[in-house]
Amino acid sequence: MNYRVVLSPRAQRDLKKLERSVKQRIDGALFELKTNPHVANAQFLKDNRLADFRIRAGDYRILYDVYEEDGVVYVLRIGHRKDIYR
Repeated sequence: MNYRVVLSPRAQRDLKKLERSVKQRIDGALFELKTNPHVANAQFLKDNRLADFRIRAGDYRILYDVYEEDGVVYVLRIGHRKDIYR
């Protein structure tokens, strides 16, 4: 099953600020989420006030929720690991 990846307005702003090389890495990770939102490097976040899951893309993190019944991966935030959880 393919999922639809939807970026929140905040995630769209986060993505626009990134350098081209980082964007390519993030795009690759988002493409992976499209086919399987529970990839091997996905972590379930215990403190899910921000999001339910996160994956790493180098020094960057993608925070997202999965809505299985709708087939949607909703990306909430994209950012550097030192800033993303604030």
